[in-house]
Amino acid sequence: MPNQKAAIPAGVPAIEANGLTVRFPVRGGVLGKVKDYFTAVDGVSFTLEQGKILSVVGESGCGKSTLVKSLVGLVPLASGSVKIFGRGVADGKIAPEGGERPARVCDMVQMVFQDPFSSLNPRMTVEEILTSPLTARGVAFDEARARACELLERVSVPAAAMDKFPHEFSGGQRQRLCIARSLTVRPKILLCDEVTSALDVSVQAQILHLLDDLRNDFGLSILFISHDMQVVRAISDDVLVMYFGKVVERGRADDVLTDPQHEYTKKLLSCVPTIKR
Repeated sequence: MPNQKAAIPAGVPAIEANGLTVRFPVRGGVLGKVKDYFTAVDGVSFTLEQGKILSVVGESGCGKSTLVKSLVGLVPLASGSVKIFGRGVADGKIAPEGGERPARVCDMVQMVFQDPFSSLNPRMTVEEILTSPLTARGVAFDEARARACELLERVSVPAAAMDKFPHEFSGGQRQRLCIARSLTVRPKILLCDEVTSALDVSVQAQILHLLDDLRNDFGLSILFISHDMQVVRAISDDVLVMYFGKVVERGRADDVLTDPQHEYTKKLLSCVPTIKR
């Protein structure tokens, strides 16, 4: 596959976000005019270090999914800036250096969505789902198919799955296919938006182990969105806690989850079920 990605300097954060703000218009009246704006993400800043897993946690509606979508342009930013491996992002491209061609954000950053049922095209076979991102970039079909087979093996889905459609798989298998699809273009950053919330507990553990293995094998940096504190405890290096669109606490996972400083973080942790004798 042609390499048009920007060089990655060692020691530079995978993502640097500064003052990210996302607002949605509130419309009303007969003509549907904009009467106000709802701030879903309010001045959020964070750093995702290379090779690490940063979890963004908070209850539903706190703005964490909107935050992650704003990083790849799925929702527009009202203000703030994003750097990918030290380079600014604008109009879906990463600023080049020297004579390099601009790298597309989607070549460096891929997203795995919450619902594996709706994020796969039901009219496409697994082969088409996994090869189309590569053939669209000019990769020969045979090479793209070989890459797809490698990824299926890597996420523990049988090679016979190539000719099947998404409805023929369980929820856990579909999420594995979504992860495989995200890896086809060899990204360096994965954005995982509630990827375990629609799965059974036993399957959740399998997906978490898979993500951790892929992080180590491919040198990935992962931004992990979740409201499940037990899942966050199992996978995170660092934690960012959001409440009503703002960051209320951040730090090493061990520090935040064992000795929380903010009352909201304490309440989140108090909701984790425990066995009392």
